[in-house]
Amino acid sequence: MSSNPALTALGACIACGSSHLWKYLDLGDHPPSNDFPKAETLQEEKRYPLGVQLCRDCGLSQLTHVVPSSEIFDDYAYLASSSKPLRAHYAGMVADILTRFVPPDGALCLDIGANDGITLSAYPSGRFRAVGIEPSNAGKVAVEKGFTIIDRFLDHETVGILGSKYGKAHIITATNVMAHIPDLPGAVKCIKACLHEDGVFVAEFPYLIDTMEQLYFDTIYHEHVSYLTLTPLVKVFDRAGLRLFDAQRVDFGASGPAIRIYGCLAASHRQVTDDLNTLLAEEGAWGIAHEAQYNKFSGKVLEMKAELVRVIDDLRENGKSVGVMSAPAKGNTLLNYCGLDHAKLVAVAENNARKIGRVTPGSHIPIVDDETFLSMNVDYALLLSWNYADYFVQHSDFAKRGGKFIIPLPSPHIRPN
Repeated sequence: MSSNPALTALGACIACGSSHLWKYLDLGDHPPSNDFPKAETLQEEKRYPLGVQLCRDCGLSQLTHVVPSSEIFDDYAYLASSSKPLRAHYAGMVADILTRFVPPDGALCLDIGANDGITLSAYPSGRFRAVGIEPSNAGKVAVEKGFTIIDRFLDHETVGILGSKYGKAHIITATNVMAHIPDLPGAVKCIKACLHEDGVFVAEFPYLIDTMEQLYFDTIYHEHVSYLTLTPLVKVFDRAGLRLFDAQRVDFGASGPAIRIYGCLAASHRQVTDDLNTLLAEEGAWGIAHEAQYNKFSGKVLEMKAELVRVIDDLRENGKSVGVMSAPAKGNTLLNYCGLDHAKLVAVAENNARKIGRVTPGSHIPIVDDETFLSMNVDYALLLSWNYADYFVQHSDFAKRGGKFIIPLPSPHIRPN
């Protein structure tokens, strides 16, 4: 696999350039997690190594190999707005930004990685100039909704296009996208070039410490090149002429618990908050650049795999049918690493039309709509969108008909109990 010419081995840290790297997790070979194939095209499916390494110098975690963007984004199945809780979450984030930083009417509000327009739709209609950058085909959905989308990756040419057409941005957001960027310093420099002198950059992404402490290893997949904490990011921002001035942990995000960061130009009047300083001190005490926490994490991942497989095998041996509820990208890391395929799981229930009628990458479990899934009288469903567990348990028709959920992380358990 490593000889695949489409693959790039990361021999240096993408944040600081150090070659002092140590691989602490190897999940095997996986197909891209958002590439849901049709049954008739399975022979074309490609698999790539999925491992994570630590930079011992700055503390960044990153993949061992990067898959070309064309393999991930050309046929992209993820539409963020298909999640009602996520729409509400980003609406709340935008409302908080507008209340706290009060951009002037007509200000440019730029969303990097706009997907189908989920964050852009939260801005009051007509009050601001809302523009998105989205290189995947999800951007076409945003355009159909009436949003202005630049169909490109963020680079210096994109910065030039933005500057000539729209000027500087008072608000720049990047939700669930920073971890996707292979050239992290280059992207931060581009953000700096787009930001108004009084502007604010707000990003939200999965937090490595949550991943480690809560065993959220399923958020590791080829789209996510890096696994972020504040310690290395502060240095990346400083070198680019930006600085972080605030950060807060949030208990909900696109892939689970997240951290939200706030940046500004280095010369900005904005003061560094106690919250940021406290989080940085906590990261130092936790041991961001040391091996102990990472060794513990990799051992627990092995234990979780054995336990989840045992739970599902026990249910099946007792005559219970087991399916899957929802088909997020992160769920495919879990399915493939645990060896859970169509032989053990009957079908996946999903409401994203782009995925229905296809199969899960690697594990090849058929994806059906909710109504079809209900007609199959499945007893238990492995909930891959475990971060929405409360919502599914309270509101899904599957639960209302007596179905039970297997919540895989941080440790496998059944709900309702």
